[in-house]
Amino acid sequence: MSRLPEQKFIPRLVERFELSAGPHANTSVPLPPMPLPPSPPERGDWTVETRDADGNKVYARPPVQVDFIGTINTEKPDPFASDAHKARRQKQLDREAEQNAQALEKAVFILSQSPTGRDVLEQLTKEGYRIVFDDRRTGDRGAGGLCDPADKLIILRGHDNPEYLALLLGHESVHAVQNSRWDLFPSTRHKPEVGIKMSFAIEADAYAQQSQIALELAYGDPQGPKDQLRMDGPLLQMRERFPDIIRAAEKVLIDDKSLQNGATVAAAFEAFYDNFYLRTFYEDAHIEWAETYAPKLKGSFPWLQRHFTKDTDSQWIKDRIQHRGKSYLNDHLPHMSFDDRRHSGVSETTGKRIQRFYKNHLSKEPAPVIKSFGVHMRDAVDVVLGLTSSIHAIFKEGETPTKPSLRAPPRRKWGMWE
Repeated sequence: MSRLPEQKFIPRLVERFELSAGPHANTSVPLPPMPLPPSPPERGDWTVETRDADGNKVYARPPVQVDFIGTINTEKPDPFASDAHKARRQKQLDREAEQNAQALEKAVFILSQSPTGRDVLEQLTKEGYRIVFDDRRTGDRGAGGLCDPADKLIILRGHDNPEYLALLLGHESVHAVQNSRWDLFPSTRHKPEVGIKMSFAIEADAYAQQSQIALELAYGDPQGPKDQLRMDGPLLQMRERFPDIIRAAEKVLIDDKSLQNGATVAAAFEAFYDNFYLRTFYEDAHIEWAETYAPKLKGSFPWLQRHFTKDTDSQWIKDRIQHRGKSYLNDHLPHMSFDDRRHSGVSETTGKRIQRFYKNHLSKEPAPVIKSFGVHMRDAVDVVLGLTSSIHAIFKEGETPTKPSLRAPPRRKWGMWE
């Protein structure tokens, strides 16, 4: 039985006029094209489907991958405790470690939605930093977070509020980039008054970028889709803790352009210098650290005698205060100088301590003319640590805390102190 050879089916393109009805159809006028199905909106990196606070479907960016090494427990077991008590305590510690891990996971996700937060997290990871929770080390300095460039660690105090933790992690990540990328860090190389000036600069920058993160989370990324995830919580945290700084940033937020070109960051940077509680806290912290550390250098090797003698050029600092790769102070505050009273002046109380420091430790150096600016807030430590509970610090190997506390600060649980 014979069969015809197989023929491949080749579809024939049918002209539109052939589909016209009737023999007298006007073949010179083609039918309108068939409507195409709607294409999905272009979302770029916003690929994670989630829900906002109102339950609406929105899209988020995937979180930046960070190196988290867990919670460090330095608590010594009680030798007189029963086995049951030890088991209960270990269960509590395990629960706190799990709580820290969950809070950090959410905090990294929140921070990754901000262009600024995402940028500092990526730079932090690229520089090889790891994240760890350690209540003892943060408690020694009364800090919510620390940056340790020597071991490349971001050290956080245990916390269960992811929105607060996101701002804290963003602040510390800025410090890590300042030090690792630009060596922008006050140390024993610098004269005490220069160290205070640099402390002001790096803290103003970190608080400013922390404010920028809160604004970007609330108002959204101008380059992102309309259905992107937005969060008001971090902005409300900033309004509660640092209302003057965030108010200055929001004041210049008149359009998307000011949110992208560094204008809001520069405004928040300048607002730091009007907060006398923060100024007093950081100038006290630096001069107290210098007074504690200077005696350890006496009788050391000759090359160590160069400590506390270096000055820093104002423009050098301005060039290294950067937001997403741009020196925003040069763009928005071109006439600002870190040599003026506003950006390098100290209170009269701290000025006297600097003069005594020269007399006691730098007798061969000429006594400086101390620029005065503002008042010394006697209760600055209580206000800053008690009300904001979010002081940040940065230190290097060999430095010791000035006045270590006997216990870690209390953990804040959703607005209440434990």
